[in-house]
Amino acid sequence: MCIRDSIKALYQPALGFVPVVGLAAVLLVGGLQTIDGRQTLGEFVAFYLYLTLLTAPLRSLGTLIGNAQRAVAAGQRIFEVLDASPDIVEPDDAVPLPAGGGHIRFRGVSFSYEDSPELLHDVDLEIRAGRTVALIGRTASGKTTLTQLLPRFYDPTDGTVLVDGADVATVALDELRRQVGVVPQDPFLFSASVRENIAFGKTDATDEEVRAAARLARADAFIEALPKGYETRVGERGFTLSGGQRQRIAIARAVLSDPRILILDEATASVDASTEREIHAALSAVMEGRTTLIIAHRASTVALADELVVLEDGRIAAQGTHGSLYRSSALYREIYDSGLAQPELVGVDE
Repeated sequence: MCIRDSIKALYQPALGFVPVVGLAAVLLVGGLQTIDGRQTLGEFVAFYLYLTLLTAPLRSLGTLIGNAQRAVAAGQRIFEVLDASPDIVEPDDAVPLPAGGGHIRFRGVSFSYEDSPELLHDVDLEIRAGRTVALIGRTASGKTTLTQLLPRFYDPTDGTVLVDGADVATVALDELRRQVGVVPQDPFLFSASVRENIAFGKTDATDEEVRAAARLARADAFIEALPKGYETRVGERGFTLSGGQRQRIAIARAVLSDPRILILDEATASVDASTEREIHAALSAVMEGRTTLIIAHRASTVALADELVVLEDGRIAAQGTHGSLYRSSALYREIYDSGLAQPELVGVDE
């Protein structure tokens, strides 16, 4: 139990009990005075009635004061966030992202958070435009961190990240992030309409653009079946939708701006097998013609990739197809046999 709950458990019953004790004292003293004839029965009843009517507002006043204090504290935290200066800023002479198909190059990239050991060590990786690459590794091997350097959620401590030949640190942030679509494992949906959630990253999108993105993500059928279609409110975090439906809305949101690079971070990790097949159908459609990075531990998702990159302790341990890696990489065989060994990958590029 947290400190706030402990205080609430102590004082809330006390604030309810003390006024009752006061009323009992008034009833005792006033009753004795009435019996002694020092006041009439009518005076005693009127005084007790007025006192009872005063108790409820006083209790409400205490509640209002508590709510006001919480509101002030919450307001301070909100303004701290609004006034915070971003760590990642674009340079004054930011350049447009060059035209291209999403060619990616990590050149000597290392990364660490402030006052923490390095998570990535001298990573050299090239991904040709239009290719689909799966990043595989144990927990904390650096898979997600590596993909977060592409849209500049973080900057590398050493090395360079290039997209279509341009250093992402020199590119206008808005343009860069429009060209990198991200589908997280647990997508966040707002308490708004389906249309507003899909158009979150492109608020000026037309209805036809939103519907086209939903069709590409295989989401249009279930959206049309909702009570108000695209205007149906989904509730906070999308609690009125299933896990697969939330993921397909997240996919539609990611592809609405037609990004050249797509990042899938465990996009099917929390759904069942039948829902996973539906999401894979959507992913196959949206991945076409885009450079795609897949972070996954399921064989069915990894099977979508043209190439596999195995990470260990922030370094590239192996790279290649399933067949070549299974023959040459002991680490990949261990990961495959312990978690990826499913029928979907058996026989792939043997």
